[in-house]
Amino acid sequence: MAIITISRGSMSGGMAFAECLAATLGYPSLAREVLVEAAGKLGVPEETLHGKIERSARFWERMTSDRRIYLVALQSALADASVGGDLIYHGNAGHLLLNDLPTVLRVRLIAPLPMRIRELMSRKGMDYQAAKEYINMMDEERVRWTKFVYGLDWRDPRNYDLVINLKNVTIETACAMVSAAVKLPAYATTEEVKKKLRDFLLACRVKVALAANPETRGTAFEVKADGDAVEVFGELATGGVLIRKAGPSEEDVRLIARTVGGVKEATVNLHHFPAFPDA
Repeated sequence: MAIITISRGSMSGGMAFAECLAATLGYPSLAREVLVEAAGKLGVPEETLHGKIERSARFWERMTSDRRIYLVALQSALADASVGGDLIYHGNAGHLLLNDLPTVLRVRLIAPLPMRIRELMSRKGMDYQAAKEYINMMDEERVRWTKFVYGLDWRDPRNYDLVINLKNVTIETACAMVSAAVKLPAYATTEEVKKKLRDFLLACRVKVALAANPETRGTAFEVKADGDAVEVFGELATGGVLIRKAGPSEEDVRLIARTVGGVKEATVNLHHFPAFPDA
């Protein structure tokens, strides 16, 4: 079967759509739960994590690695939930966090603005103008955040496998369409797919360990896993009066990676580049 990620704007029917899919397919459905798990990995309150990944970057936030670290933890928590191969995720940027995995069906759910406004008015008792301003604000914030973190436009249909417009399609019909799609052979959870899911999970766990360690948390790492072996890639700035420390050594990184359960072999490749190259 498949991992289904659902992207949608506020009041676009995402919750009802996820619930319908979960009831039809018998899949677990997650959103906020993954945030809680990710926050727990870092020992920070969920509210702090949610604020960091939802709000667009201000100048000083661009100068820290906090947001990257939180996203690493979020990806790892989502990998934990996805390793079984059957999942519905309608939380933050699931289609991007699981971008490299097989059997992921990336669904974009859209709805006309008047429909969304009416839904918000009904739920929150807002007047029309207040509801319209709130929805526009949330959409703009999500666009800014996705561009900052991933360099992508959240609304771009090229980021999805299936875009469903609820203007003329009911939630139930959309649910039936997706339920039928994930039963196709392309979404079968084969042994090869299961291995890729396990490898992805192990790589994510190594990234969390590196992000959580004071010696390595300031460096962005990419990790590839194959069975019980991982390969870690990182870039370190060197030189310049503002660079007070050379950064972790390859042995430092290797030892941290080896502390992660399931890792028996770790290869490290660190690339050093000048912080202030000559003009």
